[in-house]
Amino acid sequence: MNTYAFHATPAFNEWMDGILQEFTRDTEALLGDKLVALILGGGYGRGEGGIELIDEKECPYNDLDFTLVVKNAADVPDQALLDLTAVYAKRLKIHVDFSRPLTIEAIQNWPAWLMWHDLLNGHIIMSGPQNILTANAPERVKQHPPPIESLRLHLNRGAGLLWALRVVRDAEPEPDRGFVTRNYYKTMLAIGDAVLLSRGRFATPYRGRDKLFDALAAEDSNVRKLNLQERYREALTFKFSPHEFNNTTIGEAELLEEAQIWFAVLLDTESLRTGKTWANPQAYAADRMIREPEMNTLHETPKNILRNLRCGTLAIRHPREALYRNVTELLLNRPSDWEQRSAKVMKIWDRYN
Repeated sequence: MNTYAFHATPAFNEWMDGILQEFTRDTEALLGDKLVALILGGGYGRGEGGIELIDEKECPYNDLDFTLVVKNAADVPDQALLDLTAVYAKRLKIHVDFSRPLTIEAIQNWPAWLMWHDLLNGHIIMSGPQNILTANAPERVKQHPPPIESLRLHLNRGAGLLWALRVVRDAEPEPDRGFVTRNYYKTMLAIGDAVLLSRGRFATPYRGRDKLFDALAAEDSNVRKLNLQERYREALTFKFSPHEFNNTTIGEAELLEEAQIWFAVLLDTESLRTGKTWANPQAYAADRMIREPEMNTLHETPKNILRNLRCGTLAIRHPREALYRNVTELLLNRPSDWEQRSAKVMKIWDRYN
């Protein structure tokens, strides 16, 4: 039997395993010989899935993130897969998602992204060859993620924090129960992860990351000055046991405080990555430097023009370049057109995160 949550009871893991084995059989039946492998990633794939207590019963909390490996990525019944995940999402009361289908060739050409590094180092093969990732992932994905991944993680969680601000400011409804609190703690956790990534100390398992952070803070005075250790431990506690925070109320004041910390760490990690410094958020937002060079090469220019046109903008840089500046400004300032600008930013982030 697989372990999906190390801190849950054996009964919970047995119950979860039964449902996921059923899900696996349904996926195999749906795809037939098109399927090469079904892989569970995310928290449950690492055996660290979140658990909440509802009426004293252990229930899953995090999304279920599945990766499909298929023979031909174009020959996949997308709607049927969506229908299947909808059935299990309703049954489990959490999101259930398939990633974009991969082929073995696609795995062999993975870039050195954090998402692939984490999947490689924390997964459960539900169906297919048990070594399908370890045998095919390129060496660059097995190495520590490059510093740019710290920035990308920072952007994604900053956008999540901006989304939470839109909710508390009544710019849009809360998407689901606990959304604001969850994004607050996810940002808190990602801030610490960004520091670890920037110093080459990151590890995929969440268990033990607090010790990695403590050891880094003991060695690095700049990390100590950030004073993040206790906040990082609190975020890890939320990651594993969110029900312990049921009585915690996160409002605009807490989100704005988190935004200030988010920016302080952004300055720290970006200064380390680029060798540059910025006096304030406005200076960083105004800096026209290219943050992701590999996404802004001459080869990428035609694609970037098309990407921007889809967002209603004419530009030659990847749309994320503008996001780095705009998310920073909108988290830390509230111009008169904040609601309209933040809505546009969220749409672009949703497409290109």
